[in-house]
Amino acid sequence: MFTRKENMQDRYWLYQRENGIFYLQDKITGKQQSLKTRDGAAANRLLAGKNQSVEQPMLNRTMAKAYLSAKSPELATRTWADVMEHYCKSGVESTLERKMRAFKSVPFQRLHKVLLLDTEADHFFAVLEHKRAGTSAHHYLRRLHNYALHLGWLLAPVMADAAWPAMRCKKKAALTEDEHTRIVVREKNDERRLYYEMLWETGGAQSDIANLSWDRIDRESRTISFTRQKLEGKGGGETFLCIGARIQAVLDQLPQEGYLFPGLRLQPAKNRAGYFRKACLCCNVKGKSLHSYRYAWAQRARAAGMPERDAMNHLGHQSRAVHAAYGKNAHVTTLPLEYYEAQKTKKIIEFAKAQGNVELMAEGASRSGREVYQKS
Repeated sequence: MFTRKENMQDRYWLYQRENGIFYLQDKITGKQQSLKTRDGAAANRLLAGKNQSVEQPMLNRTMAKAYLSAKSPELATRTWADVMEHYCKSGVESTLERKMRAFKSVPFQRLHKVLLLDTEADHFFAVLEHKRAGTSAHHYLRRLHNYALHLGWLLAPVMADAAWPAMRCKKKAALTEDEHTRIVVREKNDERRLYYEMLWETGGAQSDIANLSWDRIDRESRTISFTRQKLEGKGGGETFLCIGARIQAVLDQLPQEGYLFPGLRLQPAKNRAGYFRKACLCCNVKGKSLHSYRYAWAQRARAAGMPERDAMNHLGHQSRAVHAAYGKNAHVTTLPLEYYEAQKTKKIIEFAKAQGNVELMAEGASRSGREVYQKS
């Protein structure tokens, strides 16, 4: 049996285990600390010292609360649960589900009832250092903290930017052409096979392509247009894509009216992801997801020399930093300098002909002559 001594006003409480050793527990973080003594009097002195060390800051905060409650009573009673509820009101359905799932997770449970005015760095570290906390917990805690600051509900940052621990994200892997070919060859379901082919050729997000219909395809101008569902309502993410021979070959095998993938569009995103994960396991493809098609397209575009602006427009990226992260692992082969010099000379001669400028034509011709002489 444990024996326990607690004062509701104190941060630390004292208890004794069956072996007779006294322990302290922090009410904020839940961390327990052995006092390494069986002497009750000594344990109580250590308890008093720990509580007194935080007593003055608590008194200052209590006085600040009294002043703030006179101006806005809500400031003194608002908890992180209120911030979470307000934060979960914005975004598309899939985004809302991810937010709510994150805030219901075990690492966030201790934070729900904490008052914003009472929040300390230890509260955040209790979330970040929880054994079940990962990159997602770090990501959403940071966003929640910034959201409270932007609303004016948090008077000052709980932690400075430099105090936040670095996130260790898994390396995002693009699907290789060989892996894509193995998956497509093995896939027996025609709709799903063509779906993978369309993802490979367009680099679209899985939900955007699954919901693509002929209403978004202009047969005369041979273009496809769709809006990123994730950015719907934010005025961005609009994508216009010219239909090439390979995309046309896929379109010719799909229904010629209505939705291109009528069966897949009715499935939840997690189901489509699950089928793809099984296909990867059967083909011995590891660490890939449907989103890997977007990374693959970005890296292929960079390796082929597509201008960054065109690639960003195609993928619906508004941030150059985000786009760079998608294409950073591409293997880019640089053309020799003589290729660019020859291209420049050709453009000078063509421009001069169009303008009727004899001097420019002579300069271009002499430069071309020097290049021929150097090669010989």
